[in-house]
Amino acid sequence: MSKKVIPNLENEKERNLEKLKKELGDFFKATREELGYKTKDDFSDAKNLTRSQYALYESGKANPTIETIFNLLWEFGLDYQELFNLPHSNNKYGSVIIKEVAPMRKIEQVKEQVYLLKEEGLDKRLSDLMVLRILRTLAFCIKPKSKGEILENLGLKNTTNNFQRSIGLALELEWLVMTDPFTPNSPQQKYFTSEEGRKFI
Repeated sequence: MSKKVIPNLENEKERNLEKLKKELGDFFKATREELGYKTKDDFSDAKNLTRSQYALYESGKANPTIETIFNLLWEFGLDYQELFNLPHSNNKYGSVIIKEVAPMRKIEQVKEQVYLLKEEGLDKRLSDLMVLRILRTLAFCIKPKSKGEILENLGLKNTTNNFQRSIGLALELEWLVMTDPFTPNSPQQKYFTSEEGRKFI
């Protein structure tokens, strides 16, 4: 009669913990990319996080506290309840959160903040698509980028009209500023997210 094999519960517990950290890291990475941050460093710099520590969270190699997880979800524009819908392979709702809920929450937050500026009719000029493009550009321009790079990131042709329609409002409100404001038409001109603009991402 063969002996029963008793599973090593401690090993199973450790495997499940590692799986949870990996799923959480994948969730952070996918949401960060959906919001327009091309690299972990860009997101860390925008949110004043330590680059090396955030990289560990995203790679699933760190054990973040509940407060850290809550704060990261907040920076992504998500409610803590979204934590229970991690995008593992069998959870379709997790993908919806990444691709739809997170961007929409950010869009709503920006519209609310614009409304508080109390500039006549300003919030009415903001379509969801315009806000999303502005948000992705602000995230993309943590480091200075050219007009062509910005439009390519948005999937648009490199024309002045596209540039003005897409992010003209961000320039007007000084969320996005020029590296050389004294020579606006300089071929070397680049744009970066101002301290004011960082508040919106």
